[in-house]
Amino acid sequence: MKNNNKKIMIIKTIIIFLSLFLFSNGYKLLPNFLTAIIFPVNESLFEHLKMIYNTEIIVSLIIYIVLKIKKIDINNYYFALVISTIFNIILFYLVYLPIYNRFGEGLIYTMIIYFITLLISQYLFYLITIRKKYDFFNKLSIIIIPFIWIGLIYLTFNPPHTKFFFDPIKEVYGIPKQVK
Repeated sequence: MKNNNKKIMIIKTIIIFLSLFLFSNGYKLLPNFLTAIIFPVNESLFEHLKMIYNTEIIVSLIIYIVLKIKKIDINNYYFALVISTIFNIILFYLVYLPIYNRFGEGLIYTMIIYFITLLISQYLFYLITIRKKYDFFNKLSIIIIPFIWIGLIYLTFNPPHTKFFFDPIKEVYGIPKQVK
C-alpha cells in the first residue's frame, strides 16, 4: 500500500502543478461570478492563497473520486489533504514573501517556489496517508474544507483594504465591479 501511495502522491503533485496554470488564468478567460469563486481575480497575495487552496482541493477531490471508482482506499485522505494544503500555503508564504517584498512579482521564481513547497507538502500528505486511520480527524477535515472555501469566497467579494488583498498591478482590491 505504501508504494501505491507514493505513486498516487507523485501523480497528484504533477497534476496539481499543471492545473495551476489553468487555475491562474481561469478568471481572465471567463470572467463571471462562478469563475470568481474558484479562480484568482487579481494578482493580490490573497488571490495567490485562494489559487493554491482551490487548485489543491479541487484536483485532490477529483483524484479521490477516481480512486474510489477504482476501489483504491487511502487512509486519512481528507485529513492529509487539509494538513498538506494548509502547510503548503504557510510554507509558500514563508519563502515567497521575503522575495516578493524585496523584488516584487516574478512568475519564474513564484512557480519554482510553489513547485518546491508543493513537493514538500505532498510528501507530508504521503506521510499522513501511510499512518493508521484517524477517523475523527478525517471526518473533521470533511467539515473544514468547505468552511475554508466559503471564507475564501467571502473575502474575494469583500476584501479588507490591506496590503495582502491589494493587487499592485491593477491597483484594486477584490474582483472587478462589473462581476459583483
